[in-house]
Amino acid sequence: MFDTHSHSTSFEKTFPALESNDTASFFKKRNYETLPFAPTRILVCRPNGRLGNTLLLTPLVQELEDTFPGAEIDVLSACPAAKEIFREYGSVRTIHQLPRLGVREPASVLSTFISAAHTRYDLVIDPCPLSWSSRFWSRAMHSKSFKLGFLSQRKRANVDCAIPIENAPRHMAQYPVHLLRQATRSGCSRTSTEIPKLDIKLTASEREMGAKTLANLLRTDSTTRVVGLFLNATGAKRLPMDFWRELARRLTEQRNTRVIEIIPAHGVRNLAEMPGYFSTSVRRMASVIDATNCFISADCGVMHLGAATRATTIGLFNITDAAKYAPYGGRNTSFVVKNDNE
Repeated sequence: MFDTHSHSTSFEKTFPALESNDTASFFKKRNYETLPFAPTRILVCRPNGRLGNTLLLTPLVQELEDTFPGAEIDVLSACPAAKEIFREYGSVRTIHQLPRLGVREPASVLSTFISAAHTRYDLVIDPCPLSWSSRFWSRAMHSKSFKLGFLSQRKRANVDCAIPIENAPRHMAQYPVHLLRQATRSGCSRTSTEIPKLDIKLTASEREMGAKTLANLLRTDSTTRVVGLFLNATGAKRLPMDFWRELARRLTEQRNTRVIEIIPAHGVRNLAEMPGYFSTSVRRMASVIDATNCFISADCGVMHLGAATRATTIGLFNITDAAKYAPYGGRNTSFVVKNDNE
């Protein structure tokens, strides 16, 4: 069995890198149960514009770095923050950036497609068992690239190695790693807690900047406990303002505790009576969240951003499946909150 922590050494002995003359004949064969070689150029194909879905790829990228050290990884994404999210990942070379609303920018979509599809990747990964677009883009890549993805009710094969979704972990951060481990037969006996956590890889200087920003905003010292709140969410995932005001009031009643609102991208504050922090930069926002002791968020992409920092992140859910979307890793957790407005 292939041990992930032994890196690719034993894997390469079993499946040595193919010489260029052998590659064409190799890729004539399809329907593999496992990945039969050690790739050096990898594309993760997730053409989705959501911040949370992009952050949920970070455990997979960490697993790829550990499994195939020295390989280059590209990411195809429609998330505007994708370059910021993967900036500190040394293995990530190129972000093939799609416009978030591709139907409005067909020229940009075509340009990105040409760039990605003409690159000869050893391995193209479709990490999502549901997304039609990720399978479409994966299949559209170079014809001689080895394609890896899930086999599910919505995705019937169409890749070179299809891993059944039935035995995968339930959380969205876990099952892309499960996909890779099953395809390499590595780490199959591990528990789900050993799957890497979300990580935006803040640098020491970014963490220092976040701590200084927070101290200046709140006029606090190291003995003060700081709780960050993020209230914004889409549609029915949004919780009533009365709930948030009551939560903020109870938190501030706690001894030596301060509360700060992380202001959403539209720039409108919800708790005007509380200090607030706003930034259009995902990494700057993450650095301030990282400096808090606890970060409480509605079910949204910024909740996953909190989970990608060192702050203990609590996600508040009312309609979506917390077992699938809860802030993943470390001491992070979730609670179900009944929305009285429903």
